[in-house]
Amino acid sequence: MKFLLPLLLASSLSVQASQADIDNIEQAAMQLNSIELLSLTKQTSGYEQALAYYRLAISQNLQAQAIEANQHLDSAIEQLEQITAQDNSDDEAWALLAQVYGLKIAYQPMKAAYYGPKSANALAAALAVNDENPRAYLIKGISLYNTPAMFGGSKSAALASLNQSITLFSQDNSDTSWGQAEVHIWRGLTNLALNQKDQAIADWQSALAIEPNYGWATMLINQNN
Repeated sequence: MKFLLPLLLASSLSVQASQADIDNIEQAAMQLNSIELLSLTKQTSGYEQALAYYRLAISQNLQAQAIEANQHLDSAIEQLEQITAQDNSDDEAWALLAQVYGLKIAYQPMKAAYYGPKSANALAAALAVNDENPRAYLIKGISLYNTPAMFGGSKSAALASLNQSITLFSQDNSDTSWGQAEVHIWRGLTNLALNQKDQAIADWQSALAIEPNYGWATMLINQNN
């Protein structure tokens, strides 16, 4: 027992450190703090580093730093492909990889034929491992929202996936948890696209209830009031 307790404590501290890193990444992302996100890419490794690169790329793209954003997306892809190659049962890595591939399409539409199937395959791999992963359904909803109808996109199907994600978030006990506020952003955008403005605003208010410093939620509410 005297040897088991330190091992259990080390494991617990490792989980806490992982979630602490993710929380720091998400807080910096919500404030579009590229400087902090860049610092976090250097302080983290593995999955957390890939998430930091992904969030940094979004922040930089919104600040008209497209070249840097693409470079950091490539860094996220490299990290996540290494993780999934070593362990193909890592649903969190597969889900994030699907999202990063999808963002490459948003930034480089001419490469949709290349990244589209890769994103779909990564998402399928995530769901095959764990069909109750709330982030996988969040990413599926984002994909359905952004994909044109002629290529299989659907706002109503996106809404169903996002609803499923919200339900699963209420049961989420993952040690790499993120996205609970973000899913309300995307459900709001989907409801807005479906001409349900009041519900959209309620969704964004829900995002703020989870993360009071969520700048995107505040911006959307102000734009649509």
